[in-house]
Amino acid sequence: MTNEVVIVEAVRSPLTQRQLYGRPHSELTVQRLVDVTVNGLLQRAKIDEDAVTTVVTVGNGAASRRYAESWRTVFDHIDLHEEVSSTAAMKFAIDVINDDPRRVVLVAGAAAAHSRHEPGETPGLPTLRGADLSSITRQRQSDYASASRCRARECALSGDFRREIIPLELHLDHEMTEFIASDELRQVSEPAGALPPAAAPASNGGADHDCRSSHPSAHSARGAGALVLTSSGRADELGLHPRGRLLGAEMLFDTPVTGVSVSKLESVRSYLRSMGVPLDRIDQFEVPEEVAVTPLIWLEQFRLNPYMLNPRGGALAFGHLAELEGIRCLTTMLSALEDTGGTYGLVSTSNVDGSGVLLVECLNNP
Repeated sequence: MTNEVVIVEAVRSPLTQRQLYGRPHSELTVQRLVDVTVNGLLQRAKIDEDAVTTVVTVGNGAASRRYAESWRTVFDHIDLHEEVSSTAAMKFAIDVINDDPRRVVLVAGAAAAHSRHEPGETPGLPTLRGADLSSITRQRQSDYASASRCRARECALSGDFRREIIPLELHLDHEMTEFIASDELRQVSEPAGALPPAAAPASNGGADHDCRSSHPSAHSARGAGALVLTSSGRADELGLHPRGRLLGAEMLFDTPVTGVSVSKLESVRSYLRSMGVPLDRIDQFEVPEEVAVTPLIWLEQFRLNPYMLNPRGGALAFGHLAELEGIRCLTTMLSALEDTGGTYGLVSTSNVDGSGVLLVECLNNP
C-alpha cells in the first residue's frame, strides 16, 4: 500500500473576533464548534466515523480533551492524542501513517478567543537582531494591515471561503434559527490592529529601539478547524479523492517565527531545498500575521510577489487562532491553490512550542 500522506479534506468554522453580532450565544461553546466542524468535515469527505483510527486534538486543551473522549465512548478502537500546535499535530500524523498506511487520522481543535499574552504585552514582537527593519516604516505596517483586511473582505464577497467553511446553526430563541456561513470581518472605522496616534516620530533603525508601539497586531479569534489525513493507498481503498499531499511538517526553531531574523528565514530556504521543492517553485505562502512586520520581512527577504503571500488575508483580518492558526492557514491555502491552479504551498507556523513549516502539494488543479 502506498503510504504517501494525503489530505482528504480540510475545513473550518466561521470565525469571529467578538461576541457574534453583539448577542450572547451560550450554545457556541468550543466543544460545539469542534463537533459541528468535524461532522461537516466527515460529510464532505464522505468518510464514515468508524473508519477513523486516530484523533489528534490541537488548541483549547480541556474542551478538546472532552471532545476526543466523546469519540472513545463510541469507538473503542480510536487512539487519542493531544498536541500543542498544528505543526506538531501534522508531524505526528505523518509518522503514524508512515508506520501504518491504513491509519485514518483526524486532526481537530478550536480556539476560544482568549489571548495567550499578558495584558499590555505585544504578541510576537520581532527582534531587530539579524533583520534590517529600517525600511519597514510605521506607514508600511498600517498599509499592510489594511491590505490584509481588504483582501479578506473581497474574497468573502466573492464567495472564495465557501468551500472551506462549515456553517453554524444558531438558535436565537424558540422560534428563530440563524445559519452563519461566513466570517464576521470587522467593518468599523478603526480596524482591528489600527495604530494609536504617535506621540513622536517613530525611529525604525537603532538596535535599542523599542518598536512595540509600531506594530499593528491581530486580535484573538474564536473558531474551529479540522482535517482528515491518510495514505494515498488507503484513500484509494475507501474511494476518497484527496485534495492535497502533505509533503512535510517540521519544527525548525524553538522560538516563534514572529521573532524574525534572516538566519531563520534562511533555514526555511534550506528546508525547502532538502525537500526537493526550491523556493521558486512555491506558488503560495501563508505566514504569521500576528504582527504586520512579519509578512513584510518575508516579502523583503524572499523578494516575493505580494499576491503570493497570504493572498486571501491573514490573522490581521480574521483574528488569530492561537495554536490552531496553522490549520486555518492550510485550509485557506488549499482552496486558493485549487482556484488559481497552483501546485505547491508553504505554511509557516508560530506557536508556543516554536516555529515550523507545512509543505503541501495541491492535487485538485483545474
